[in-house]
Amino acid sequence: MQHYHISQISEQAFTFTTNLGCIYQCYFFDFSTAFAEYPNLASRVFGFNLELAYQPSAVKIGLDKRIAVTVTTILKAFLHENENVVVYICDNSDRREKARFHKFSNWFKIYNDGSIVQLRGVIRAGNTNILNTLLIHKDNPLLNDFIEAYEILTGIFTKPDDDELQNILNDPEW
Repeated sequence: MQHYHISQISEQAFTFTTNLGCIYQCYFFDFSTAFAEYPNLASRVFGFNLELAYQPSAVKIGLDKRIAVTVTTILKAFLHENENVVVYICDNSDRREKARFHKFSNWFKIYNDGSIVQLRGVIRAGNTNILNTLLIHKDNPLLNDFIEAYEILTGIFTKPDDDELQNILNDPEW
């Protein structure tokens, strides 16, 4: 399946337009503060965001697999050419974070060519669970260092109960 035409706005920002005229913006941003305890890694950590910048008023967005292909293409290119990692945090302001997490994770299950390692996690902040994904190229020379830091930061080694991520993935509300 072919991705949509991608326009590069800057070194870390991209846009594409769907067949329905919806305009999406994808961008990477400094996320080093999340890895501040790991100064040798922090400068290589980027956040990622995908925004619907424009939707024609008469258009209902349905399932469009080319959006997934386009987003994964952008992410794979960013990770292939850089020795960086990307952290995707699922926005929880509208209580749709589980759907976002599921959709984003599935995009990589389906369209990843095996070059990107995807680690999914949950960060507990008080009573809030923050769903997130770390993406890293399998040939990144700091792969193991990033994985270890990510697992510690997301609390994988200190969870008091069964794996929260598995509980979320098996949530019948999905």
